[in-house]
Amino acid sequence: MSTASERKCLPTFADILDELTIVQIKQVMLPEGKASFITRLDSLSHDLDLLIKEHDIKLSSKLIRIIVVLAQMNLHIWHNKEKLHANEPEYDRHLKLAHQLNGIRNQMKNLLLEEVGEATHAARRSNFSTDGLTGWDVEIK
Repeated sequence: MSTASERKCLPTFADILDELTIVQIKQVMLPEGKASFITRLDSLSHDLDLLIKEHDIKLSSKLIRIIVVLAQMNLHIWHNKEKLHANEPEYDRHLKLAHQLNGIRNQMKNLLLEEVGEATHAARRSNFSTDGLTGWDVEIK
């Protein structure tokens, strides 16, 4: 039997927040799945609230900026994947951009892990290279 204090998802705070931004995008972009997205958002929100309390996470401008960039990267990746599938001659360019944007996304997830004290070696994302990406400079202090 599940209680309100039990997590419904086991990933890190960063992974749960990342999925929350993705599901939020899906809720807008794929309205036919709205009911299932709402259910998943409720579960993710539940676990985020538990982790915020457990880790005594304080809201800061740095945390907000990391979350905003994470959401932006997920939306840009979404739109880039649409272009990737719609434009065969530009497939390689869009695929490379998707990998580069994913590098920024993973950098943000690593920053989130540090912010909430979950930055173990096993939890950190190692694929954070942007390999020649220009014009996407993100600096968060």
